[in-house]
Amino acid sequence: MNKEELLKLEAEILASKGQWFVVNSQTGHEEKVLNDLKNKIKAEKMEDQVFDIKISKGLVLTKTGKQKEKNLFPGYLFINMIMSEESWFVVRNTPGVTGFIGSSGRGAKPFPLTVDEVIEMLVPKTEVIVEEVKTTENETVAKKPLFTAPFVVGDFVRVKEGINAGEEGEVSSMDFEKGVAIVLIEMFGRYTNLEISFENVEPVKEY
Repeated sequence: MNKEELLKLEAEILASKGQWFVVNSQTGHEEKVLNDLKNKIKAEKMEDQVFDIKISKGLVLTKTGKQKEKNLFPGYLFINMIMSEESWFVVRNTPGVTGFIGSSGRGAKPFPLTVDEVIEMLVPKTEVIVEEVKTTENETVAKKPLFTAPFVVGDFVRVKEGINAGEEGEVSSMDFEKGVAIVLIEMFGRYTNLEISFENVEPVKEY
């Protein structure tokens, strides 16, 4: 997404009619579940209570330097709706949906996300700019900036800002071209690999 598209997405979230909730689905089947949800909502004439469903996506650089779109939260869908008995029943009984995140069970309704949490999860961060350097008249080579970090793979780090601020996890991999680390932390009651920028994590000091 370019800057204009990101601003449009953020404005769309701020103007949402209902509240945002997170539903769990089988990893790798998010697109199918999203389409099944849309069809179910249309068939049940629930458009006046369920307004939008999104998958959190962002652009990442591959090892070859090409950009590709990636699901930032595998196994999760974000749904904007008015939480009622009817809408709750329709959504959680759609094939592929394994439940709402944030519910204590036994018929308890889930807690909605705050607007800040939704923006944090659905609006991708600004991409690392890749500088192009002309080597000859007909050849362009991508010069990728490298980042440094005060930790290594296997270290435990703490998230400094955002929805996961204060949480700790183990660094499972690092991408020095993108300046991000993959950190295993607990999220929504299960352990998830999150992609976090080097600058937003700090090593956990041992005493």
